[in-house]
This record gives sequence, structure tokens and C-alpha cells, in this order.
Amino acid sequence: MTANVRLVIVTGMSGSGRSTCLRALEDVGYYCVDNLPAGLLPQLNETIRDRLKHTPVAVGIDVRAGTLLGDLDHALDTLIASGVRPEVVFLDCADDILVRRFAETRRKHPIWRAGTVSESIRSERLAMSAIRERTSLVLDTSEMNVHQLKRQVQKLFDPEHSAEMRMVVSVLSFGYKHGLPRDADYVFDVRYVENPFFIAELAPLSGLDHDVADFVMRRGGDQALAKMTALLDHVLPLHAAEGRAMVSVAFGCTGGQHRSVALAEAMAQHLQASGIGRVTVTHRDVRTPD
Repeated sequence: MTANVRLVIVTGMSGSGRSTCLRALEDVGYYCVDNLPAGLLPQLNETIRDRLKHTPVAVGIDVRAGTLLGDLDHALDTLIASGVRPEVVFLDCADDILVRRFAETRRKHPIWRAGTVSESIRSERLAMSAIRERTSLVLDTSEMNVHQLKRQVQKLFDPEHSAEMRMVVSVLSFGYKHGLPRDADYVFDVRYVENPFFIAELAPLSGLDHDVADFVMRRGGDQALAKMTALLDHVLPLHAAEGRAMVSVAFGCTGGQHRSVALAEAMAQHLQASGIGRVTVTHRDVRTPD
């Protein structure tokens, strides 16, 4: 394994999807090792770097390592000193959803000794806090199923993409009445733009339709887009320079059907043309026609 081949360390909260993440990476060609003691990372590098050639590597490390988790800081520093740039991915999830997942699967929490699952989760968060501070990317899986998580991981870490195109900009539209997205880095409230919902012929449509998008842009959307574009054009290259794997940008209107969709689409087109990275677009609350 050489310095220009990816080494991804997958860690995080139990029940948040770490195993799914590793399987997703394996499916796109990563050599995966699970539950490795953190202190053995430099030895793993030495053992396989000449044998795997250009194969990217993913290593799963979690709370089951116990006191061995304390070796991770030194192992990462050793790898960096040898010219390897490890990427640490932390899978996280809201505590109430973790409790529900353990209840649904009827599995015991890995560090459960006595008490409740909630108490075990709190103990795990404390044990994992130092690792979280060294992460390159935190993925919140609270609102993802296994298939969505797999697609997201493969978008982020597909080895066919060059290092310059590693950062993914995730553009999302949503409706405030359905709740805020959990993991957005930037949230733009566009409810001040005139609403096509009150135009009879536009109400059944969405921001994906030309007539709606044209209305939104003519009624305040173009000025809003110019201001938001200026901000993102400034900050996104800075995020890329610091090695961020993903930045999430969300646009919210009342129902997530018209204004936020049209502006998210317009922003995605601008970002794709800018070449800042790979751009994905999701419209969380768009209603599909019956």
C-alpha cells in the first residue's frame, strides 16, 4: 500500500451501520479487515503495501477493541509519518434510533454488562469521543436504511475517482413541515421566495418542472441563488483543501415541493459546472404523481 492508495478506517457507534459500510467498500474493490486492534495498523500497512499494489484498503475498528482503542492516536501518527494519509470515517446515529435498532434486532450491545441499552450507548459515546475528534468524515445514519447507506458510502469512496474529485457535495431539498435534515452543514431557508403553491396551475407540479423553476427564479429565486452561490464558491474550496470528504447543503421551503427543489437543482448545476467535486442531488419531500 503506497501513499497514493486510499486507507479508510471505519469506526463509530454500534448499530450505526459500520458493517454495512465495510461491505459496501468491499463491493467496490476495497480489501477489508474488520475488528483490527488499532495498534496493528502500521504493521498491516507494512505487510500488505507491496502485495496489494493499488488496491484500496478499509479497516474496521470499534468499541469491541476495549482498551486497545487507546492505541489509535499513535497508530495514525505513525502512518502519517510514513507517508500514508489515513481517512477516518465515523458512523453515528441518534441515541433513540440506536435503542430501537437494538430492540428490533434483539442483539445485545457489545459493551453491555448490566443496566439498559441507553446506558451502554452513553458509555460507548464516552469511549469513542477521542476517535471522533480525529475523523475525516462523520456520517449520520439516523435517517438511512442499509441500501441508502451503501449508496452513500460508495459515492464517497469509489476508488475509480481521483483524489482531486474525492469531495462530494450533497445537495438536498426539504420541507420544514416535515422536519429539518439531521446532518446538513449548510441550511438555506428559502421560504421568503414567492410560493408557486398559490398558483393553481403550478401547485400540482414540483420544482423539477420548468414552469415552476422559471416562476421561482423570476420571483426572487435568482437573487437568492446569487447570494448563496457566492458563499458556497468561497467556502467549498476551503473545505476541499482541508480534506473534507463530504459537505451537505440543504434548501428548505414550507413543503419541500417547489422553491427548495428548484433552487437545489439550480445550485447543483452550478456546482457541477464549477468542478469542485462530485455533486449529488436528493429531493427528500417531493410528492410523486399518483
